[in-house]
Amino acid sequence: MEKFSRGEMLTEAKLSRHKPHPLVQILIFILVLFAVQMAVGIVVGIPMVVWMLRDGSVMAAFASGSFSAAMQAYENGPDWLTLLSLYVTALEIIFPIVYCRSIEGRSLRSMGFSRRGGFLSYVKGFALGALMLCAAAGIASLLGGMRFTVQAPQYALIALYLGGYLIQGAGEEVLIRGYFMVSLTNRISVAAAAAVSSVMFSLMHILNPGFTVLAFINIALFGALMGLFILRSDNIWGACALHSAWNFFQGNVVGVNVSGTAAQPSIFAVTTAGGSTIINGGGFGLEGGLAATAVLLAALALVLFLPGKAASSPDAVQA
Repeated sequence: MEKFSRGEMLTEAKLSRHKPHPLVQILIFILVLFAVQMAVGIVVGIPMVVWMLRDGSVMAAFASGSFSAAMQAYENGPDWLTLLSLYVTALEIIFPIVYCRSIEGRSLRSMGFSRRGGFLSYVKGFALGALMLCAAAGIASLLGGMRFTVQAPQYALIALYLGGYLIQGAGEEVLIRGYFMVSLTNRISVAAAAAVSSVMFSLMHILNPGFTVLAFINIALFGALMGLFILRSDNIWGACALHSAWNFFQGNVVGVNVSGTAAQPSIFAVTTAGGSTIINGGGFGLEGGLAATAVLLAALALVLFLPGKAASSPDAVQA
């Protein structure tokens, strides 16, 4: 892991004026995350409550005392509500930047925002994320009983989802890796920081519908991959793109659930014919199955063992 600790990101991070103890840093991260979720909840919650009050199916489900029926009605709600919840994750970018700049005194470069080379890194990351997700879908199709058929896509709506996922993927990377993981490296080893941030990232999904032990492992593996990808490329752009592509291709291309959230308008429709949920992930989506495990382990091996070292300047980008 030492080869990942020589980049300018971590060098810049060590210049911060405030370096909390790791346990304190975890508590601060929880507070920042809570503040973000509260702000997101306010922005999304008000229009959501108005819609629920006006929607007869949701109110009828609540009146019957069936929480599961109410959640099902909510998941089948309007696309504008889902899109709003994606776009408002811009707060996951804003809050960590404000905290890092004003409290820890960290530079934007220490969070992975390199001035040059970002576009190429972003393109590479997006292509890799799309390739990885399609590979997982291919394995699930061969071994997990999934069948994908083209349907009549709503391209304009899908384009709006793409914009939302570009923000959402970047938001989680800035929050979990650009801020939390890098700040931890000031007090603990790079390997430990990557592990802790990956576990915290997985725990953030624990209340998602259909969450399983395998889903926990896969999301932690995804978090570890993102952390190592950032450290190796010495910027955050590629990881933001990879994360966004992974989620977008799940929900709006192959048409499976994204970390347990309901399927969205997509290019392909999915049917399951006698396949094993341990392979395809069942209701949680591909992230809950062994197909994703295989792809993530292969990607981790490539990042860890392919020749190369972390970039040594803000202009150098490796993927």
